[in-house]
Amino acid sequence: MRIGIAIAAVVILVSSPAWAEDAREPLTLPGDVRAGFLEEMRGHMESLDDVISAVAAGDFAGASQLARDELGVGSGKGYGRFMPVQFRQMGMAMHRSALDFADVAAAARPDSAEDWRRVATALANVSTNCRGCHATFRVQ
Repeated sequence: MRIGIAIAAVVILVSSPAWAEDAREPLTLPGDVRAGFLEEMRGHMESLDDVISAVAAGDFAGASQLARDELGVGSGKGYGRFMPVQFRQMGMAMHRSALDFADVAAAARPDSAEDWRRVATALANVSTNCRGCHATFRVQ
């Protein structure tokens, strides 16, 4: 009986997604570039969280400025030059969507339900770009 349970446990563990091969494209970066790149990605997550918090507080102007300054085109440190073309394209799409969000949020009024919908949709476009890149690539 114990052997049967042990075998079942091993089968479950080996067949679980945690043991599955990671099919995302690996990004191999020099050590100093890797550390800086990961720091920048964490910074993007912090900035996105700050934007979401500003939106939740109804501070569309603040959210707009944060997105423009922290996530927009030109806000990075140039790590794209170390990346494959598809990564650069996806990264630029995220940065452009952040600027699109900034424009929508800057024009929005917190007392308008329709503006809330526009802001939420534009913000979802930013996070969709983030998710797409993270689903496609992994840093080694």
